[in-house]
Formats: sequence, C-alpha cells, structure tokens
Amino acid sequence: MERRRAVVLAGHYREVEGLSIAQIADRLGRSPATIKAYFYDPTGEKARAVKARYQGVCRGCGAYTQPRNGKGDAYAYCKACHPGAIERRWTRDRVIGAMLEWRARYGQLPSSYDWSRTHARRRGGEALGRLAKGEWPAASVVTRLFGTWEDARAVAAQPTRAMQTRDLASASSLDLHP
Repeated sequence: MERRRAVVLAGHYREVEGLSIAQIADRLGRSPATIKAYFYDPTGEKARAVKARYQGVCRGCGAYTQPRNGKGDAYAYCKACHPGAIERRWTRDRVIGAMLEWRARYGQLPSSYDWSRTHARRRGGEALGRLAKGEWPAASVVTRLFGTWEDARAVAAQPTRAMQTRDLASASSLDLHP
C-alpha cells in the first residue's frame, strides 16, 4: 500500500506539477533512485522477480535459502539444516559440567567475566591463562541456556548435581590433563 501511494504521488508530481526526479524525491523523502524505480517498476514486480532468481532451495528440507554473491550462488542449506546446525555443541548438562570442572580447578564457580574472552584479554595474565587451559563455553551460551548466570550457578551449586557430575568431571580431567 505504501509503495502504491508513493507511486501515485510521484506520478502526480511529475505529470501535473512538472517536478524533476530530485524535487519529487525531496517532497516524498525518498532517494532519487527510489523515485526512478517507481517509474520503471510501479508495482515492484520486476524487483521481486530479480530477488527470486537469487534465492536457492535447501537440500535438506526444501525451504528457500538466502542469496549470497549473485544469481545461482545461494546457500545450499537453510540456517536450520546446514551441517553442524542440528546438534548444539553446548547443552545445559555440558555447561554445568564445565562449571564444576572450573570450580574443581580454581576453587569457585565461574562468573560471566571468567568465561568472557574480551574481559580475559583486558585483564591479561592469569585470566587469559585460565581461559586457555580448558574448553569453556562462551558467556553468552550460558545466558542463552539458563536465562541468567545466577540461575546457571544455582543449578551448578546444587549438592546432588555436584555429586553426580563431580565423578564425570574427575574422569574427564584424567583425559584432559596428561
């Protein structure tokens, strides 16, 4: 509806008032290129046809995929199906296990600052060393899975969870520390 209205106004300004494209663009608050497109393609059908030629079809599910660098170069898979997208690397249990391993190594549960690469770089030294000595999820992953760091730390601090996962953490630490 917005485009139709703008096309009608642009046509009126050009035919009745005799304004130039730059003057019409100024009145409508659009760029001159947009006004030219209104005259060339009033319905927008030509532009939609061009965009459709750049889309692809997902090999996994058949959904449309995003265009990349030109016609015939769309992604082979949609965002949900691309290899590696189906299985998430960090689950709630794996994050809790990593938190318990951190506590076993450093005496306390990690904070968001401990697992933030940006903060570790700013603090340098020991913080960078701790982050490099293990496989830790990004701080944003913890927030995505638990909502808040406080909630994640509360789950990790539960005695039954800690006792169940402590055996796993100590067994995995045998593999991680030659």
